[in-house]
Amino acid sequence: MPSSYMGVAQRSFKSAVVQLLETEYGLLGSRRVLEMVAEDVTQLAAQFHPPQGCVQSGWLVFTGTQVMGAKAHPGKSAGDYPLVTLAWPLLLPEDVQVMITLPPGNARRQQQTQLLKTRLQRLIEYGVQHPDGPVVLTTADLGLMLGRTSSRISQLLTELRQETGQPLWTKGYYFDQGLRPSHKALIIALYEQGLDEAAIARQAQHAPSSVGRYLRDYERVRLLLKKGFPVPEVAPLLGMQPTVLQAYVALLQQYHPELFAVADTAATT
Repeated sequence: MPSSYMGVAQRSFKSAVVQLLETEYGLLGSRRVLEMVAEDVTQLAAQFHPPQGCVQSGWLVFTGTQVMGAKAHPGKSAGDYPLVTLAWPLLLPEDVQVMITLPPGNARRQQQTQLLKTRLQRLIEYGVQHPDGPVVLTTADLGLMLGRTSSRISQLLTELRQETGQPLWTKGYYFDQGLRPSHKALIIALYEQGLDEAAIARQAQHAPSSVGRYLRDYERVRLLLKKGFPVPEVAPLLGMQPTVLQAYVALLQQYHPELFAVADTAATT
């Protein structure tokens, strides 16, 4: 099984050049030839643009994936997507102050965990909100940046999403890789944060018509549940597939659990 960190090595300037030659210039010949051209371009870039010492202390230069609205497909490597190299706010002065003032005992561990969550959320939101974004990272990227395993990052992200109600996009989350939430979940999460349809369409990289359909269906299901209709009766009333209904029900259970108390009360009276 390939390592989850393979994608980090594949997101390079050279990979970006190969991707540009294939997608923008239609050069679909020998992959070896394209890689040789990319290698020459890489050497020229290093020659004419030497590294500059302009990154702030505590910031980390790292390459992420620019999301373009399409799902990932089998056989594509991390270097096959548009790449953006940013300086990320990894360690800020306020983080250091938290570490300086850590209390002893269990409170110390709890505060360390909270600091780790704060830094994790900051990195993700920085990429999503960046002018060159949305730029997303994998859990492996975040683990390398924060010195934690991918599984630990996944655990912290699950807790953070529950605590904040925000999607906190990683690459896998956005592209629906593995057991990640769907685009429907992302759109509803942004809606529940108070964004309008235009802003949601822009951030989710979805057609406005699709966003509007998701939101209308979500509100129709919410209205019927609010009126006390049992869940099994909602699908035929709306002409909705049961699997689609269950997806909306799961989201409503997350954001509006009070609706199900109403439904349960109606069912028992």
